[in-house]
Amino acid sequence: MKYERVAIVTTFFSLWLSVSFIHPSQEFIALFLIFSFGILHGSNDLSLIAKVNTASRPKHLAIFISSYVVTVLVASLLFYFIPVVALVFFIFFSAFHFGEQHWSASLNNTSRLNRFLFLNYGLALVFMLFYLNSEATQAVVFSLTKLTVPKQWFLWIFIVSSSLWVLQVLLLAYRKCILLQQLFFEIFMFLIFAIVFKTATLIWAFGIYFIFWHSIPSILEQQSFLYGEVSLRTFIIYLKSSFFIWLVSIISIILLFFWLEDDAIFLPVLFAFLGAITFAHSFTISQMFRLKK
Repeated sequence: MKYERVAIVTTFFSLWLSVSFIHPSQEFIALFLIFSFGILHGSNDLSLIAKVNTASRPKHLAIFISSYVVTVLVASLLFYFIPVVALVFFIFFSAFHFGEQHWSASLNNTSRLNRFLFLNYGLALVFMLFYLNSEATQAVVFSLTKLTVPKQWFLWIFIVSSSLWVLQVLLLAYRKCILLQQLFFEIFMFLIFAIVFKTATLIWAFGIYFIFWHSIPSILEQQSFLYGEVSLRTFIIYLKSSFFIWLVSIISIILLFFWLEDDAIFLPVLFAFLGAITFAHSFTISQMFRLKK
């Protein structure tokens, strides 16, 4: 709860930045945060895999690592050869991953109903972002797939997923699985996210949620899981453990940028790069949450 207060203040500060700074400045800040905390939060997966498998079945560690690498490679190939399929999977995996991270402290991720809530929350959030930044989203999707997605699709999926999510949290509140205070807080924050998404550019709006409400909380969760506490000491250990993978990822993105030599398609390729990592990363984080419970 202590970090949530920081995230709320940071979100309102980011909203002020959205109004005060012109678009290129917003995108520069967003990319800086994504390249730092965003990439960092997924750079320690091998340590998580080792921890998860040591606690369960040590002999499967090599298989699990191999599966992780293969998943990233297959996802990369999908984005290259069948981008429509890859994009759909990326959206659904990301939505579930966002929802699971956001609700992990309150709800068990082994329940099918809870996992459905994770997905609906994430889809509602993602498609609200898409709808409120529809032109930029359509441009990114077209660059990846050569398809123009109607703006109404974003709205319909948002309405369906958000309605299902609200019904689920109302049911949980009725069953006293969550407190009414948390229910009101979540709905209030969803309204704040809507204001932020509408005010900011696509990449800056994505960066605000991705960094302050997903990546940093994930880093804190990973520290707690790996080292038993969250402190400056464990954060330094986390940085040392993650640094090599983080550096390789940053170098790969920089090389892609110079190889493409086209700013217009850099953003779609960045999302594709994040998507390729997301498939394997989300599975690893799910395993971590299951073991913690």
